[in-house]
Amino acid sequence: PPTVVCYICGREFGTKSISIHEPQCLKKWHLENEKLPKNLQRPEPKKPEVRQIG
Repeated sequence: PPTVVCYICGREFGTKSISIHEPQCLKKWHLENEKLPKNLQRPEPKKPEVRQIG
């Protein structure tokens, strides 16, 4: 089955489960990022724009 790579964590997920995974992954990313000192915190990752070929 086709897979999609999560833009946040880089893991592969099925095309149906990625829509469930991404919001949860982003929430976890925010929790982990907020634990870091201010100078080490990073801006939120942005979902890349996907364009169809052809």
